[in-house]
Amino acid sequence: MFKIHSNTKSVPAFSIIEAVVGMAITAIIMGVLFVIFSIINGRMLDFKNQNQLVNDLNRLTYSLNKDIFEKEKMMVTESEIDFNSYTGEKVSYQFSDDYILRNSETFIDTFRIKLNKMMVDTVRSKSEQFVFQKIKLNIESNEKEMDLRFYKRVYPNELLEKMKK
Repeated sequence: MFKIHSNTKSVPAFSIIEAVVGMAITAIIMGVLFVIFSIINGRMLDFKNQNQLVNDLNRLTYSLNKDIFEKEKMMVTESEIDFNSYTGEKVSYQFSDDYILRNSETFIDTFRIKLNKMMVDTVRSKSEQFVFQKIKLNIESNEKEMDLRFYKRVYPNELLEKMKK
């Protein structure tokens, strides 16, 4: 049998080897958790960047559609589209190589979308009763090219004004 010394100066404690083994296990667990956290953090950043592109594309199409249907006049130049409303409010879209700016009287919005080419054309409906201005934007999103098409109806009074000039 073992005899336990009951000395008043001894205190029950861990040995040095037990403490070192405990710290080594803790270090291994912390290392594994750090690697897992780094991988998850990288994936979340990739998801955020991809989601930002989709969000910019959705906001651009919504804003352009809204401005096309709510504004009275649309004027297109080489790198800009201007809209004038019935109340005198002005909205312009300025296109550069890496982004698109939407300027209105209340705020400026930036879309991080690369515009490759913009084409403007006048088309008629199949019945040839209606005339539309077609805007075709060739953009690059997620390293893929895509075309966005928008149509603004041209009313007879606008056609008559153009014919007078």
